[in-house]
Amino acid sequence: MNARPPSTDAAPAPRDAATVRKEAVGWYARLCSGSTTEADRAAWRQWQAAHPDHRRAWQRIEAMRATLLQVPANIAAPALRLTAQARSRRQALRGMALLASTGTLGYVAWRGASEHGFARPLLAEHRTGIGQQREVQLADGSLMVLDTATAVDVRFTATARVVQLWAGAVLIETAHQRQLQRQQAVDPRPFMVQTAQGSVTALGTRFTVRQVDGPLAGQPGGYTEVAVLEHAVAIRTADRQAVLLRAGQQARFTSTGVEAPQPVADYAGQWRSGHLLVNDRSLAEVLEELSRYRHGRLGCDPAVANLRISGVFPLTDTDRALVLLIRTFPLRQRSITRYWVTLGPR
Repeated sequence: MNARPPSTDAAPAPRDAATVRKEAVGWYARLCSGSTTEADRAAWRQWQAAHPDHRRAWQRIEAMRATLLQVPANIAAPALRLTAQARSRRQALRGMALLASTGTLGYVAWRGASEHGFARPLLAEHRTGIGQQREVQLADGSLMVLDTATAVDVRFTATARVVQLWAGAVLIETAHQRQLQRQQAVDPRPFMVQTAQGSVTALGTRFTVRQVDGPLAGQPGGYTEVAVLEHAVAIRTADRQAVLLRAGQQARFTSTGVEAPQPVADYAGQWRSGHLLVNDRSLAEVLEELSRYRHGRLGCDPAVANLRISGVFPLTDTDRALVLLIRTFPLRQRSITRYWVTLGPR
């Protein structure tokens, strides 16, 4: 029996969804630019026909047109100009995607934020929403874990490996130790996490960095909190002060100084497991941490703010965490809505 020839109708392998989405947004930006040529339109049609994923991505773009048609011409044109002036194609595509998904009000907010630098978290390469966590394997083999409401950009060059932390917190496990165990050449480029207040350079393998918006010791402008779980890191503030932080230590720093190192908190890095480990912490501290993983306001009555709490509470289900608190301690929950919750004395 003669073998049947291979089918030529086999479905093509699926393409990376993020790549296709960016291409579709890029085509939309080009077709809306006002300077589209017939050759551009022919290339766009050819792109659509090249893969089923392309057609599906363009159908999603078409589905957004009802929103986009609400954007007046005098706003849409500046949006395209800002997109063209973006520092990279990646930023340009993110800007167009944000405009496409939020309409006029979203664009106005984005435009004002971009001019003041506040849009950088929105345009970051890696992001998580409130209550989300995400693992990212970096090009050098290092692992980066993003905590709730986190935004980072990664920039590897010939001389440095840089993680820019715009908001939230990350846990870093550098490839250094694994390279030593496998007798591989250790990457000589310094690995650092940059924040608004300075930088944290890895001298080992495992540490956390968190960007906090609130003031520290009366100084406005936010601060950075670092906890070293293995080996050591070097902190360097924006005004060039340098401090070595070793395993088991944590510290907070502003652009002008570093607080004295303290023992690592019980819950440092534990968020990666989806749980908050608490040992003799005040209720106010516990609720402040839980509030990072839920929408709305979560607070407590001053009468119970200093109640000492110990236990393990789920971060992936903060409603359940509140139930555990109420069942275990003399507390009562008062809710205006699920987005405005206060714990008080029972």
